[in-house]
Amino acid sequence: MNLTNVIAPAFYELHHEVKQNMNHEYWLKGGRGSTKSTFASVEILIGMLSDADANAVVFRRYQNVLRETVFGQFEWSANKLGIAHTLKFQVSPMQIIFPTGQKIVFKAADNPRKLKSVNLGRGYN
Repeated sequence: MNLTNVIAPAFYELHHEVKQNMNHEYWLKGGRGSTKSTFASVEILIGMLSDADANAVVFRRYQNVLRETVFGQFEWSANKLGIAHTLKFQVSPMQIIFPTGQKIVFKAADNPRKLKSVNLGRGYN
């Protein structure tokens, strides 16, 4: 898959940095329409495909917009990458399950008491 069809040119250099494991954390800046959510979702999906023990937890500030925003973005990215048919998209609880058992779990940060512990059953997160 040619990622130039999926991620914006502004993120090409950053993609190469992520691919080379140059850093462990990134702070993506930009306003609405900057494609940072697209870039992040693509990188998480690719990273999980290359590491069968990896899991992810995706946070959004408010619960009521999780499904329409970040969860929907991951569905779009998985379709663009051609892997959506291999994944299970579940809305309750909101998660994406890989054939390997890996998970991407979606959580809201508006209720900190619900965030105490996340156990994904296998691998690490």
